[in-house]
Amino acid sequence: MTQYPVRRDPRKMIAVASVSIIIIIAVYAAVTWWRPRFVVYTYGSFFDYGDEGAETVLGRVFAPFERQYGVDVDIVLLDVDANGIISKLVAEKSRPLADVVIGIDNILILQDAAKSVLEPYTSPMLSLVNETFVDLLDPEHYLTPFDFGLITLIYSTSSINTTTHPQLGNLTFADLADAEFASSLVTENPSYSSPGLSFLLSQIAVYEKLLHQDWTTWWDDVRDQINVQEGWDQAWEVWSGDPSRNLLVSYGTDPAYSAYYYGSPPDTAAAPFFYDNQHWAWMQVEGVGLVKNGPNPELGKAFIDYCLNATVQSEIALNQWVYPIRTDLSLPSVYQYAVNPNEVSLLNLLLNRTEISTNLNNWLDSWTATRIP
Repeated sequence: MTQYPVRRDPRKMIAVASVSIIIIIAVYAAVTWWRPRFVVYTYGSFFDYGDEGAETVLGRVFAPFERQYGVDVDIVLLDVDANGIISKLVAEKSRPLADVVIGIDNILILQDAAKSVLEPYTSPMLSLVNETFVDLLDPEHYLTPFDFGLITLIYSTSSINTTTHPQLGNLTFADLADAEFASSLVTENPSYSSPGLSFLLSQIAVYEKLLHQDWTTWWDDVRDQINVQEGWDQAWEVWSGDPSRNLLVSYGTDPAYSAYYYGSPPDTAAAPFFYDNQHWAWMQVEGVGLVKNGPNPELGKAFIDYCLNATVQSEIALNQWVYPIRTDLSLPSVYQYAVNPNEVSLLNLLLNRTEISTNLNNWLDSWTATRIP
């Protein structure tokens, strides 16, 4: 298989770098006086997938905000998993250092700890966002939607395709339990990786809500065959390096990523699940939130509003490789190869927020038990 450029997963719950980027804008006079610092916590690969690199893109994206409000925007990239970002905010709760956080998603916000460090805010810019995203992420508005991705399976078309394996066109978990497919599958540990967790919740939703079967039986059937890696990086390395591992739990935008970087039709395709004459995928919605009792609350609200304008949102597709939350903006042409959100049903809608919040820890414990021979 052709090797992709080095790629880190922006949704992966363990970040891969720790660095603070201070966005520098043009100097308007010979002497520049000190300006207030506005702090944003996020994950290590934020806006780091484009041709120019994160520092250049972040400078371009947030420079207008700096000019308008006379501040230095400090994007702090944290070398912890997403729960670790929340833990850091909890540790600083008595004296918060950050104003805003980007990267908590529609599963993590269900934790009481996450809500304890955020302040609800309803942005007037939400009029530009489809209400479905708000409902999936957080109808209480502790988070404002920022971007979204569809978690599904991808495969290398040079190894398998819908001609050699027609099941890929209408894939089911029963197909994946077949020895040939199960021994080809690489996924991520749901306790550490958000794509892995999305895959687990997808499987639970299908078995419990569509098939009305015990979801753990599937994992019992495949546990000796599928390859489970700690996170997306490790799973990608196995998938791209082991010719016997053709299927990967990843993002439905990966084919678009392939097409963009090679300037040709992609060698990667996506396979959503198929039940009840519909294709299904799990939608991960990522948000931006106002830190409770942060140093600059009014500026924090303005920043959240700013994150929904076209200046920010138009940079997401080619630098985050997920979808901007603003669906009224044009997408790059390579997104024709991505899974189209309008052409899949959402597995999220089969499991309501209360059900996930109540059962998640038990589900993870049960999943761990299925992995122990």
